Amino acid sequence: MSKNRELGMDRKITRRDFIEGASIAVAGSLLPGTGLAAPATQVSSAAGNYPPGRGGLRGSHTGSFEDAHQLAREGRRDWAPAEDPDGIVYDLVVVGAGISGLSAARFYQQEHPDATILILDNHDDFGGHAKRNEFDIGGHTLLGYGGSQTLEAPSGYPDVVKALLRDLGVDIKRFDTAYDRDFYKRNGLGAATYFNRDDWGA
Repeated sequence: MSKNRELGMDRKITRRDFIEGASIAVAGSLLPGTGLAAPATQVSSAAGNYPPGRGGLRGSHTGSFEDAHQLAREGRRDWAPAEDPDGIVYDLVVVGAGISGLSAARFYQQEHPDATILILDNHDDFGGHAKRNEFDIGGHTLLGYGGSQTLEAPSGYPDVVKALLRDLGVDIKRFDTAYDRDFYKRNGLGAATYFNRDDWGA
């Protein structure tokens, strides 16, 4: 407990305090051109701005690292004042919307069902390397993995992770019947990276 107090864990932190601190670069690059406090629904519902529907290579893409680079490499400190139009004080702020960040938010929510939680990430989608791509083919939606293909050796996971997967409704056994592991071999296919003509010229 004394360690927690030394770290300030017993003190409340407002959204304004947080954004004006070290997270300004992360939050700023999340919503380029729209302001720091744009609601998440405003971003995700914009036409053509649905991450699983996008194509191309989408890792640490342009738009996710410029502000961090300016801070680290150029020492930039002249950021615009933080905007806080809603005045919300969050019970938990999670920096990073990968598996660990989302899990932390979920565990906290289970212990505090009425908590307000803010999750920040500098990428255009949540899930870190565990995300998906969606394709509309002939009026049917096809899903494909956009990062990690599978959960590696889940039988050896700690109990807390297994409990989280059960809580989320992830049925590990479905992999055996839902994923055609011999599809590539059976059809003489191999791995490749697609570069579309519009962006790459060939």
